[in-house]
Amino acid sequence: MAKHSRWRRAIIAIAASLPVLACHGQQAKADGLVNQVPSCYSANQIQPSGPLYDKLFVVMIDQTVLLDTNLQKQVLQSINTMIQPGTRYVVGEFSAFSQGRYMNIMASGVAEAPIPADQIGNVPLVAVDPFNKCMSDQLNYARVSAEKAAYSAMQGSTSSLDQSDILMAMKDISAPIKQIDVPKKAMLVVTDGLENSSVTSFYGRGTARNIDPAAEMQKVNANGMTGDFGSADIYVIAGAEEPPAKVGTQDQRDGYRNPQMQMHLQQFWADYFKASNGNLIAFGEPALLSLPSW
Repeated sequence: MAKHSRWRRAIIAIAASLPVLACHGQQAKADGLVNQVPSCYSANQIQPSGPLYDKLFVVMIDQTVLLDTNLQKQVLQSINTMIQPGTRYVVGEFSAFSQGRYMNIMASGVAEAPIPADQIGNVPLVAVDPFNKCMSDQLNYARVSAEKAAYSAMQGSTSSLDQSDILMAMKDISAPIKQIDVPKKAMLVVTDGLENSSVTSFYGRGTARNIDPAAEMQKVNANGMTGDFGSADIYVIAGAEEPPAKVGTQDQRDGYRNPQMQMHLQQFWADYFKASNGNLIAFGEPALLSLPSW
């Protein structure tokens, strides 16, 4: 309990403030989204010799799921690991489109790639140290701003929403992921994976039911709910996470998750992402056994 309390205080400290970036510059557009991270190249009047990023990392948080401290920690650690120099990141939230909550991009930006080693000689010597200091500050700024956005989304989550439009959210976010032309793409989806919409419901008798993945994919196809993730690698945290049922068997009221139900749920999402040109790398039930990596 003491360990969790220390971590919760650390999370709150992250959310309390953002570092002041040592370089200054106007915010710019990054493929249609606002780049909330000031550019070190612009601030130091250095012309980039190549692309500013070659990696895309997207975090989507389902606000119908309540996460315990350990799962929140995994989300924030994943963000810190995946946002590296040369990474464009996006942090968003989603839930049920019909209940006043909707997909919302909370943070987006670029942690710029460094000057290639073979190009350093073309930069004025007096500009090198200020640029390198700016890049270090920029990376920290990008990571903390993304963590703050994710933390805010997780704190705004609730288990009281009746609907959960996961499929529609995945279809919507897949379009911009496909359009961004970079060699490395990854998405972290924080969700229980339990769809509950007009397309289908993974619930029955007040708790998660044991679905037939093939039958559910037929419903997905019939309703045009697949997308195209542009071959992105996908990680899921909080799979099959649900609060204990208020009625039903003792197991259901204790929050017990049937292993067969979890296997079929994971199989459905593997099938869904494969049909949507994505690669499900790991499905946490609910925690990931290892964090995402490039």
